[in-house]
Amino acid sequence: MSTDGSSQPPAASGSSANPRAAYHRVKKTPELPAADAVRLRMTPIAVTGTLLWAVALVLTQLFREPLADSGREWWGACALTGVIVGLLGTAAMVVADRRHFGRDRQG
Repeated sequence: MSTDGSSQPPAASGSSANPRAAYHRVKKTPELPAADAVRLRMTPIAVTGTLLWAVALVLTQLFREPLADSGREWWGACALTGVIVGLLGTAAMVVADRRHFGRDRQG
């Protein structure tokens, strides 16, 4: 708290009350565009994750009895949930990639 009872620090001479103006006054480097390597298609990543969950689902169905005997029958439900969420995520990534990269650059 300042000496005049307000919660604001006293303004120095030449300072601006606007934080944005102060930021631009202090900032020394210009904004740089993102490198091309940072631009990455997300659809293949989502598809790979969904396929891994599908493999896990198949394996949990092949080993259903041993998993149930050891109290891990919930692994099948977890894998099924991973496949469902993966399909939703893949659909979302297809839309995002189309918006980000444009429809004419598919492939």
